[in-house]
Amino acid sequence: MSDPAEMSGRELLEAALRGAAPPPPYVRLLRMRFIAVSDGGATFEMPATTELYNPNNVVHGGALASLADSAMGFAVFSTLLPGENFTTAELHVNFLKAVTADSGMLRSIGRVVHRGQQIAVAEAEIVDQQNQLIARASSTNVILTRRVAPSTDAALPASPQEPAVATAQAPARFAAPPSALERAPTPTVSPPMTTELIGMAPLARSKRKIRTFAGDIAYLRTGQGPPLVLLHGIPSSSYLWRDVIEPLSATFEVLAPDLLGYGDSDKRMDVDLSIAAQARYVVAFMETIGVHQAAVAGHDIGGGVAQLMAVDEPQRVARLILIDSIVDNNWPIPDIARLKEPAWDQIMVNIDLRSGLRKGLEAGMVTPGRVNDEVVDEWTRPFQDLGGRRAYLRAARALNNRDLTSRSKHIDEVETPTLILWGANDAFLEPRWAETLHHKLRESTVEIIDPGGHFLPLDRPDAVAEAITRFLTTR
Repeated sequence: MSDPAEMSGRELLEAALRGAAPPPPYVRLLRMRFIAVSDGGATFEMPATTELYNPNNVVHGGALASLADSAMGFAVFSTLLPGENFTTAELHVNFLKAVTADSGMLRSIGRVVHRGQQIAVAEAEIVDQQNQLIARASSTNVILTRRVAPSTDAALPASPQEPAVATAQAPARFAAPPSALERAPTPTVSPPMTTELIGMAPLARSKRKIRTFAGDIAYLRTGQGPPLVLLHGIPSSSYLWRDVIEPLSATFEVLAPDLLGYGDSDKRMDVDLSIAAQARYVVAFMETIGVHQAAVAGHDIGGGVAQLMAVDEPQRVARLILIDSIVDNNWPIPDIARLKEPAWDQIMVNIDLRSGLRKGLEAGMVTPGRVNDEVVDEWTRPFQDLGGRRAYLRAARALNNRDLTSRSKHIDEVETPTLILWGANDAFLEPRWAETLHHKLRESTVEIIDPGGHFLPLDRPDAVAEAITRFLTTR
């Protein structure tokens, strides 16, 4: 690898990902693989094999510690400035579950939670192929700085009349997020094509964040009563529910998360954004905040997430509400599917998504006056900078209808009481799909809201809130 004095830690790790250097011998010995890096984050994989067994015929804790330590170490390394290095001073691991060869590919995501001038603190989780948590780890690391002999004349003036030459400022250090479990969100957008940042809508400013094994999830939480989880679709966020949250919170404890890759939740490059993965993340979100069972309402791809939750975690889903939902192979719609074309990688560099997102909103709503500047701003805000636009591309490309078609027989067996709501004028998913869902789900009823477009919670919030309340309060 290049001289560390010339490259930052992030640059060196990106070079390693491109194959510019072989992995260290110890990494090869355990068959670990470095797969992703971000500012203050790194991901490693390692197969659970019988070669790693201890005398109890489970994977040795030392191998698991090495996996977590590698992820945390590279996370710290990604924050280093040219000329810096580090060493681990303390490592702590909690082993939560035995691991065997049946556990499959193990994954550890390391994150820096504090980065000072001399000390960096990192944490990591290890999950198995079924995304079950098997270990947690933390480490304290000492930052090592190369000593440079001071220059005796670099800052002296050339003559009494000439000013001293100013020394260049050092690059800004990595600023780690707070390590507290729950924290207030901070806007991180900095779009290159606009002169002013898009400000958060009032509702969005009340979001909180909570850390799960897959990343930080932003969410809205209000009200008291039986819990109700609201899941948005693409390209929206929890803001989709802005006008139904208040009336629903009079009866329910309303929880509206931003799915990973959307809204103000993490948009890391190394996270699976398929709806099958999102179902696991929502379950982790519920468990982390202490909600073990809830009614679950899903719109668009959020409806697909809700269906898979009802299949895989039926004890968590008390009732199901599917609103203009994806079903079988009716998705992704052409406007989303075309984003898989390679040309969009370059198009996304300079495109202003505001116009396209406004057109989508207008096509998806029929009530006059519902599409206004605040709605368009909040719809656009998570995707306004280059990182956000690329996150939108990743989210769109992660959508594959095999997530539902491959589970079709299992969805047919769902016995959870279900309400199917559909806009009579849905321009993206035709109302006939409501009947398809009705025939699939044994305990379901259908309500067609007329008039009503695809973005029904924004378009007809009165009808949506009333229908959900009636369904959840009637036996």
